[in-house]
Order: sequence, then C-alpha cells, then structure tokens
Amino acid sequence: MGETEKPATEGTAGKAPPGGASANLALEVEGIDADAIVRRIEERVEERRADGVYRDLPLLELEEERTGGGEAEVSFDPLHELIFLNQLARQYAEVTSHYPIGSRRSLLGPFIKVSKKAMRRFMTPYMDALFAKQREFNAQCLRSMETFLEMIKRERERSYHGGLDRYTAWVELGFAAEDEAELLREAARRFPEGKPIIHLYSGKGDFLAAAAGEDRAAFGVEEDPRLVKIAQDRDLKVLSARPLDFLESQPLESLQAVFVQELGERGDSRELLWLVTALADRLEKGGIVVALNHHPHSVLGVEEAFADPTLLRLVHPGTMQGLFERAGFREVEAIPSADFSPAEKEEWKEKLGGAALESGDLAELLFSPRRYLLEARR
Repeated sequence: MGETEKPATEGTAGKAPPGGASANLALEVEGIDADAIVRRIEERVEERRADGVYRDLPLLELEEERTGGGEAEVSFDPLHELIFLNQLARQYAEVTSHYPIGSRRSLLGPFIKVSKKAMRRFMTPYMDALFAKQREFNAQCLRSMETFLEMIKRERERSYHGGLDRYTAWVELGFAAEDEAELLREAARRFPEGKPIIHLYSGKGDFLAAAAGEDRAAFGVEEDPRLVKIAQDRDLKVLSARPLDFLESQPLESLQAVFVQELGERGDSRELLWLVTALADRLEKGGIVVALNHHPHSVLGVEEAFADPTLLRLVHPGTMQGLFERAGFREVEAIPSADFSPAEKEEWKEKLGGAALESGDLAELLFSPRRYLLEARR
C-alpha cells in the first residue's frame, strides 16, 4: 500500500502541516499520495496569497475598502423605516420632569442628591404645565405617524393580489363568466324606477346593460381600468375608481340605490363588514341595496361557481342577512334564485352517470337554487 496506510506515529504522516490540514487522509485507495496533495494545496495558497488573491485583512479594513473610505449607506424600505421611527418616537414622545438623579462619591454628594430631589418635587407642577403643549404636539405627531403606517400597510395589502384578477381570468385566459342576463334583469327590476343605481365592482358592465333594458338609470364604479374600457366601449357609464374609496367619499345619506354582484366573494374578507357598514351610512332613508350572490346550499351550484378562478369564498345568505340587519338595515330578505332548468338537470344527470336525480333529498341537495338575491332597505 502507499503512504496513506502508514500509522499516524510514523514519520511525518501524523504531524499537522503548517496549513493546519492533516496529511493522513486515511484513504483506502492505492496509488494516492495524500502528503503530496496537501503540500500542493498549501503551495497554491501561498502563491495566491503572494499574488494578492487571498488577503487576511482585519474586518474594519475590509469594510473601509468596500465603502471606499466613506460612510456605509443603508437603504430602508419606507415601511420598515416608518416602523423604526414609530418605535423611536414612542420612547421620546413623553416629556416629563422625572429623570434619574445621581450623586457623586463625595462628602456632600448625598446632601446634594436630597436637595435636588426636593427641588424637583417643588418644580414638578410648573414643569408639567410648561411641557403640556410639547406633550400634546408630540402625541399628535405620534398619532400621525401611526396613521401613515396603517395607510402604507393597507395600501400594500391592496396592491397584493393572491389570485387571478378578473380581467386576466375572464378575458385573457378565457374563463367566461356565467350567462346571467336574466338574473341581472331580475335584479334590476327590484329597484324602483327613477332612482339612479350605483353598481359597485361593475366589471364589464353586464348589469348596467341589463338595467338599461329595464329602463333603470345606472352607472358603475370599477377599479380595473381594463374592465372600465370594455364597459365604456359598450357606451356604458362607468367611473374608474376603487369602489371602497368611492363609497367613503360620498356624503352621509346621499345614495338612493346600490347594486353589488358577488358581494364578499372576492378580495379581503375584512372589507365585507366595512362595506356593509359604509352602505348603511351612505344610503338615504328608504334607500335600497340589492346583492346577487352564489347560494352555498346547492352542491352543483357551488361547483359551477368555483369554475371562476377569481372567486375565493361563498357567503351564506343567513350570514349576509345578519350583517345587514346589524348595520341598521330593515326589511332584509334573501330570495333564492336561478333554479336549474329541466335541460340543465338532464345534462347533469348524464355527467353523473345517469343516476336518478329527479326527486328526493339528493335532488334537493344537488339542484337547489344556485343564487340568492339579498334585498335590504335602509
């Protein structure tokens, strides 16, 4: 065998070379000289160190070389910077005369300390009055920073879309929305004539077209400019704005009629409660809200609903009714709609292998109404 099988106590095989690596690699392979390999590695390291490739510089010198001798610039994300400044402001916002009082190690030190504490006690009422305006100003600045922080967080949440947007799904990817022309006309007929209807999240404007066919004046509010253009190309009145911001900008008790399709089924679920409460504040007395949603009771209806990849959840009609009643609406009613036609039942029967689905509990579970219209008056 080669030198690799020599005991560690013989010769120089058991000694650690200057580089710190062990020469005895204990490789059970014939013809390999481990000592020669280690010596060659050390020689190459020394050569590269001499050429300036490997440099053992102190950390401070490396940092100075990296920054060019100047101060290192640290770039903070605005959100992270505001979080840091907010924490810093909390520490210095409170202005007070209570501060630590120490004493020197001298004969008079303890007496001076007692006199300082006595003076501070007598000066506290005056100092509190003196710092009152400063404390009020600091508190207002801190509240402003917290408001800005919340605004940035909210804007980032709005900008993040975890799923497909409606334009991409409906137009670019070809996930066509359901044919709801008759349902939309039924929803439009529930609004009194002569009252302008505002359709929040109007999409491509299908409800606006249905309302025009029923002699109802309606205009939409849509945040996706691509969907706004599609609706405007159909000569429909659509405002390009975020529906929640639009609703917040309206005066109290100024709206007469509002329509929302698939309310709470997309986006952040927290917006549902805010939207219902805002509708209660912005709707005039006697105003009406109509929402067209998917009914979760129908098994096949749920399957059809989630064929739309932009849909995130279904909201039970009982839940929706409770939210509107709690917000202050009266005469809240959820009306089942969109029954399966005989042709659709026959089509589903063939898909399910020809099972008998005409009657019984199974048929009721499968073919319950796919939609519900929620009507609420202020």
